[in-house]
Amino acid sequence: MNEPNDSKPSEPKSDASKPSDSAAAPVLATEPPTAQPAPTGQPAEATPAPLLALPAPEPGRAYRVLALTEAGAPLTRAFARTVQALRDSGTEVLPLALPRRADAPSESTPTIGELKRGIASFARDLVRGMRGSGGNEAQPEPWLVSQLRAVEGRIDAVIATDPEVARAAFPLLDTVFPGAVRVGIDGDYHIDPEWKAVDLDAFVVPHPGLGGDLPRLREGRARAFIGGPVVAGAELAAKTLDALPQVAVSFARLEPGDVDSLLFQLSLARPERFSLLFLPSSRQGVDELVRARAVTYGLRGKRPKSDAETEAWIRGSSLLVGLPSPAELATAAAAKVPVHLVTNEARLQDGDRFLLQHGAVLSDVPITIAVLVEGLLPGGPERERAVEALSDLDPSGPSGAAQAIRAAIKAGRPTPATAPPPTAHATIDDGLEDIGGPATTQPGVTTDLPIALRRAYLKEIILQQQVVERNLGRAQAGLETWQRRVRLARASQQDALADRAVPRVEGLMKVIDQLQRELRDLKGLRERFASPAPLSAADRAAASRFLSPGTAASLDRSETAEATESAFAQLEIEDALAVLKRKLAGG
Repeated sequence: MNEPNDSKPSEPKSDASKPSDSAAAPVLATEPPTAQPAPTGQPAEATPAPLLALPAPEPGRAYRVLALTEAGAPLTRAFARTVQALRDSGTEVLPLALPRRADAPSESTPTIGELKRGIASFARDLVRGMRGSGGNEAQPEPWLVSQLRAVEGRIDAVIATDPEVARAAFPLLDTVFPGAVRVGIDGDYHIDPEWKAVDLDAFVVPHPGLGGDLPRLREGRARAFIGGPVVAGAELAAKTLDALPQVAVSFARLEPGDVDSLLFQLSLARPERFSLLFLPSSRQGVDELVRARAVTYGLRGKRPKSDAETEAWIRGSSLLVGLPSPAELATAAAAKVPVHLVTNEARLQDGDRFLLQHGAVLSDVPITIAVLVEGLLPGGPERERAVEALSDLDPSGPSGAAQAIRAAIKAGRPTPATAPPPTAHATIDDGLEDIGGPATTQPGVTTDLPIALRRAYLKEIILQQQVVERNLGRAQAGLETWQRRVRLARASQQDALADRAVPRVEGLMKVIDQLQRELRDLKGLRERFASPAPLSAADRAAASRFLSPGTAASLDRSETAEATESAFAQLEIEDALAVLKRKLAGG
């Protein structure tokens, strides 16, 4: 099953989207997405926008999509569900297993599909040899290109859920499938940093607040589409241990040294009020430590013997505690299950911080774990707020990801695959710098700033970030106030009063979304100015908006002071040398 392309590409196996035996078989959606209003058009800028409708291909033509996965590895649930959702929407999907490296195949035993492709390649080489090359034989193509050429027929898009596979294959696609849209898919709320190095045309994310730091999205060379996360939806029946509220505990990313403190705090949270379900961590040592320590703290619970039904158990839980994996967190968010992260700030990933903005709670001090567990259980003071914040995520699941992919195909590539050659005028350096006019933001153009100027810009960026953070805090406080007023009005049966407050809530949510995007851009700009890497012209243009006259004046004073200090230092050195010479001469 690790080789999904054993049959001809135009006739894929019906079960090619199922994971191998080593991966648990996911529950896939079987109902096609419902019809919705016609789309108003996908914006060209990088800011993601929710999809409004399922785009239709040209009359009489079905989309054909090549789905790339890693050779020799079990199919992931995200990949399998994406393929199935695309097929449910009427898209023809051809799975193809490729290695993460583009240089050469592995030395392992070839699969049937590899043997077929090898025989076809041998036949082509034999025919060319019989015809004769006349000494002008071209250099052989990269091995990965030959694997892609084995796929027959038109391909409208190539998708990948693994950034390393995409990084190896996407740059070579124009050789085989000119114009095919290259689509990267994020299966949960944790954006893998490896996507920053991938040449893609579209990126599917489950929420508009994600993916903005990808260079191609930020520079407008790729579009973001909203759909997902690729986890099981309402069609998966929830599993519970008994009638008590169920607390699922995950050690997926916790260290062995964190096990005792978490178990001890759970023992203080009145465990007789809830049922404990320990999730498998896929680490034998940690799982055995949990088994050995739980009895020490008087805790009793259950643990599934495999992770085949982890999603069903999470959906049946009232709370997820610990440091779960990204897939576990996405499942909890989609099922509106509050999440209690137990870790310190330094170990949080970007996806963790995103979920903290949408209802998750953090305990960076162990003593707060028991209190927050009680507060997040049914009837607790923190639960309503956490569940309400999770509802803002509005997940669309695998069918939404399929819609996003189809929308990306319809939108096409945002820019030509190859940039036009530079003109003769563009290569001439006349020794003059352009002042005024439109900002230069061409991708790939770098600039080198003096260290003093770079520090001045960094100072202004930090100050602007603090201003945005303060404004965001005020907006979030105002949103909580107006949301509470809406709930009070509804509870008092004053629907008319509540309806008048709803526009304020919606307006504040838009303001918060805008401030969060601005804060994310500022953080990315701050990181780039703080690093020693070259800056792009777009970075300098973005930072120039914050340069104040006071900073410019202090910059000039600093340069004068440095020059003066350097001159005095030189005089002091010369004077010390003169004194030394006189002493030597006198001796």
